[in-house]
Amino acid sequence: MDSPSGTIRALLLAQERGTPMKRVPEAEAMEGQGFAGDRHAKKKPHGKRQLLLLDEASLQTLRLTPGELKENVVIAGLPLDSLPAGQRLALGAHVVVELTEPCVPCSKLELIRPGLLKESWGQRGQLAKVLHGGTVREGERVRLLDVNPDAPRPIRPKLP
Repeated sequence: MDSPSGTIRALLLAQERGTPMKRVPEAEAMEGQGFAGDRHAKKKPHGKRQLLLLDEASLQTLRLTPGELKENVVIAGLPLDSLPAGQRLALGAHVVVELTEPCVPCSKLELIRPGLLKESWGQRGQLAKVLHGGTVREGERVRLLDVNPDAPRPIRPKLP
């Protein structure tokens, strides 16, 4: 039986702080760093926030377009916010990422739309680290792999 899968709908790179995300048809994932050309990749190598993955359904529910929440990968067909820390995913044929923790909404979301901070709780996506690098493209399949049994299990924050 096949494991649940999804599809990459958008790939985005963070440019300079405060500027819009740049949508790209393909991205180079670098092991332990994130996407080449993304400002977070340079900022904290081997950190928890190498990539931000977001469920397309969350974007639709929040009435936003790809990149507004500063996500790197938009995925359709997988309920990312219900997956545990340590869940590994294959992005396309070569890239493997591991979810590290849910992305906690911050006050910057209020600049997009008043009330978005509260609306986005539980729908802000998952932070991930790159375990195996390679090229990933829009339209490629995303597959659930195993769960790292040794991954830290952060406590999910409560709504303020």
